[in-house]
Formats: sequence, C-alpha cells, structure tokens
Amino acid sequence: MNPLRYLAPPRPFGDISNSTQEEIEGRELFANRDAIRAYRDACRRLDIGDSQTRENDMQAVREYEQSLQTNGPANLCFDLATRTKMGEELDNLHDMWSYVRYEKYLPATVKEDAEKHPSSKVLDPWHKAFWKPFYGRLEAEADAWAQIMSGKNHLNECPTYLLLALLCEQQTMDWDEAVALIRYCAVEGVELPKADFVDYLKAKDVTGLAKRLELDMNTIALSTEYVMGVGTMLLAYFRMHLPEALYECEDDLEPERWVPKKRLHDLMALQDGHEQAVQELIREIFYEMVLGGSDDDDEEGWDDDDDDTDEDEIMDEAD
Repeated sequence: MNPLRYLAPPRPFGDISNSTQEEIEGRELFANRDAIRAYRDACRRLDIGDSQTRENDMQAVREYEQSLQTNGPANLCFDLATRTKMGEELDNLHDMWSYVRYEKYLPATVKEDAEKHPSSKVLDPWHKAFWKPFYGRLEAEADAWAQIMSGKNHLNECPTYLLLALLCEQQTMDWDEAVALIRYCAVEGVELPKADFVDYLKAKDVTGLAKRLELDMNTIALSTEYVMGVGTMLLAYFRMHLPEALYECEDDLEPERWVPKKRLHDLMALQDGHEQAVQELIREIFYEMVLGGSDDDDEEGWDDDDDDTDEDEIMDEAD
C-alpha cells in the first residue's frame, strides 16, 4: 500500500472574488517573502474584510498569480487532508528528534515507565516507510526547486517541496533541519544532525545553544500523545522550560541576545561531568512540574531505586 496515498496534489486557487476565507489564508501562507509583500498584504486586507480596498486588492492578487503562470495556473492550494497528514508526519519526526536528544537526560522513573508503554515497541518509530518515498519525490523535484530558488516559475513541477515548505512555515520548523531529518529517515547510513546539549557546553557556545533551544521551544508537536513511551507533553514541558532555566530570554528577543544565567556559566565552566549536570537540571525541571518544586532535602531524598516511591502515581501526573 502506498504510504503517500493521503497526500493529494495541489490545485490552483479559485478566482479571488469567490475564494473562501481558508483559501485566502492559504494564499497568505504562501506569500512569506519580502518580494511578494504587496500580494501578502492584499490577502490580509481581504481576509479581514476591508471593503475600502477590496477591488484594488483583488486586482493585485490576480496580477501576481498570473505572473506565476507558465503553462497554466500555479497549483498552490493543498486540501485539508493532505495538510493534516503532512503535519502529523512532521510532528512525529520532530517528536522523535526531541526524544533521541532528551532520552539520556530523562529521570530514571520516566525511562522505566516508558519501557512499559506500547509506543516504545513500535517497529518504525521514525515512520521511515513514509519518508523514503517522500524523499524520492523530493529528489525527483530537486532541479525544479533549484529553479524556483533562482527566481524562475517552476511551481507546478515541485508540489512535494511546496507542501513541505508550507508545513514547515505553519509549524515553525527549521527548513534545513527538517530536510536533514527526512534524509536520515530515507537514506541508509546518513547520521542525525549534531545537536547534543553537552557539545554546546563543552564548546562554550552560548549563542549556538540558545539557537538550539529556541528551535525546540518554537516547534512543539502534540498531534501524538507518546513517542517511544514518553509523553509528548512531558517533552514539550522540558523544551519550554529549559531555556528559562539557563537564560534571561524575553519573548521578543532573538536568541543571539539571550543573557546567560549563572547556572549556564557554571555548566560551561565544568571540566567534565557535563552529561550528569544536564541530567540533574532536567530532573529539577521534572520536579518543578510534578511536585511543584522541591528543596534540597527533597532532592536528596529522591532515590530512583527506592521501592517505597510510587512512581506510577508520579508519572500519571507527569503525563
């Protein structure tokens, strides 16, 4: 059975005068470059129903879309089922990517509970059966995509690239990272990108770590409940709170401007033991979520091998 059967090819947008709100929003999502800012702004005004500029805006939309045509209208409108399926696959891809990077730092009780969950025993956790033929399509469309990147109109020749670009934009997933992960799933022998927290600490790369954490924080995928037995909500919690544990990072600041806290300076000053230190930090964040915080006595009293600890109850609260 074709694993890509749920991905339908795109169709042209209908004339702007008869377009639904969803189709107008679809146009706006496509228009995310400065070169087509006027088109994007016209779509936004039409979306909010600005009657004073309606006729001029519709004309601007028509003229821009006509400029994209080669041998017919540009096929840019993906149906809901296709976008949903693609979104779910990207969610799983990023959840697995988070899992492999956080797994060795998770508290022992989380790991033990994960081993008992059915999702830890799936045969294809990365969904390679989906990504291998998907990557084959990307390879077949690579020349057309390169033409688009050089400013030429070959939109109808690379629908797979357009779908991936659309969903990366919607889910704030880094394009280069998404392509690298897809390639890992599709091509034997390809390694995952290097992105271990310890590598940044050993290199004393404050900005690199900040950018890594921002990517994780901005890409929260929750279309599945568990990945390899670990709750995706739990992974999302770590990804949301690890930046604030290490940086002063207001929402409106670029990661290059994040200010390291003393905790991060201490981690980067270590000569060894970086992995254990990150694990302890993750444990503290876990305590904060499950127990509402813990003082030093609580942390000293926590023993992963203590039979008296009701781990199941703790994990129920965590997930």
